[in-house]
Amino acid sequence: MKLYSFMALVLALSLFSCGGASSDSEASEDGEDMAQSDLPRTLQNATKWVDLNDYYVNASIAIPDETQGESEIMVNDFGETHVSIGEIYHVVFAEMIEGDLNSYISTLSEDLVYTNEIVDQGEDYVLYKSTIADSPMDPEFHFYAIKTIDGIAFEIHDYNEEGGYAESITRRMLDSVNNLKSNNSPS
Repeated sequence: MKLYSFMALVLALSLFSCGGASSDSEASEDGEDMAQSDLPRTLQNATKWVDLNDYYVNASIAIPDETQGESEIMVNDFGETHVSIGEIYHVVFAEMIEGDLNSYISTLSEDLVYTNEIVDQGEDYVLYKSTIADSPMDPEFHFYAIKTIDGIAFEIHDYNEEGGYAESITRRMLDSVNNLKSNNSPS
């Protein structure tokens, strides 16, 4: 009987140490601990941190991990940094040349093809729904944000060659952008 009790205790401890219990922190690729409870629910599972410093953005972003698609990060000929994960995630960073969030929102109301409705807005971002009147197509959701990283203003938005995304996917991308972590400035 003592042998069974001992084996049960060893089994319980091994399950606990192998992930049977939840943890409030997770190690990122560079060994840094991040408090999962500080992140929105959409970023708490199946997420990894990626350093964009080699792609001209001195920040790290939480993106879906490899279980959700192959990740690709690249800089195009226009100097835009693209972060993509399969077909479910595509965020573009571009150094902002002119304009602000209010002027972007104004252009949404002037669109001749789509009717754009603001779903969520913050100090430095907007999430909106685009529809075409009397169209059987599902609504598209998009986001646009302006973030300042090391004194450089970036406009950040979703991108999909075939239209927009579902609201849940767009919110996940926006949550990633709203939780960017500026890297330490070079000394």
